[in-house]
Amino acid sequence: MLNAVEQALDGERRPSDQRRDDQQSQEWETMARAWLCAFPEAKAVSVSQVEAWIDSNHSSLPAGLQSMPRSDLIDKFLSIQNYMRMPSQPEKEFSQVDNHPARFQRTDQWIPVYSWLESLDTDEVVKSKDISDWLNENPTVKEDLCARHSRYHLMHYIKKCHLKILRRKERKVGLQPSNRESVLKVQKDVVTKQPATLPSNPLSNLPKDSDLYVAKKNEALRKYKILLELEKKLSPMFSR
Repeated sequence: MLNAVEQALDGERRPSDQRRDDQQSQEWETMARAWLCAFPEAKAVSVSQVEAWIDSNHSSLPAGLQSMPRSDLIDKFLSIQNYMRMPSQPEKEFSQVDNHPARFQRTDQWIPVYSWLESLDTDEVVKSKDISDWLNENPTVKEDLCARHSRYHLMHYIKKCHLKILRRKERKVGLQPSNRESVLKVQKDVVTKQPATLPSNPLSNLPKDSDLYVAKKNEALRKYKILLELEKKLSPMFSR
């Protein structure tokens, strides 16, 4: 279930009338990122370069971006570049959560978020509405986080963080002592089967000079000859 949620983190469910615009915005952002990646990492694009790119790709922009004031559109473009150039501290923390829980809360401004997510009693990734409600109830935290992250990336980070927490809890549940004791008990209760004893040859217990020994030996020889004759008769039938 968590794998399915993880695949859905990049696109929160929205009303149907916004779904198309959201998809177009994501496609535009992907195209903008690809263009920005062509520049050296240490070089920031200028406003004139951004304007030239917008003019050449204006027809492919979503309707919402086409109607946006040019200055706001440029700011949006530059914010994408700033985010790409900014060290991805939360992502580093996410990758360290499993083996180093203490490093997971390295940044002070994220500690309240982690504490809140740890306190949630649910096995599903937190929803965008719940995140928004919690941020509104904690305006100081919201102000600090929104100063460094866009709303989209903030939601994405928090959900990724909660997903890591759920996976960690899931692994811990699988290693509870009660489970290990149950496994040991089952192993202890299993009775090891002894190898079956092969039946002994009845002739080995009889004296070789006795009449009974000679009779049984002759009977065994007669049966053996019968089996040989039967095999000779059946072999041609099976060889066809």
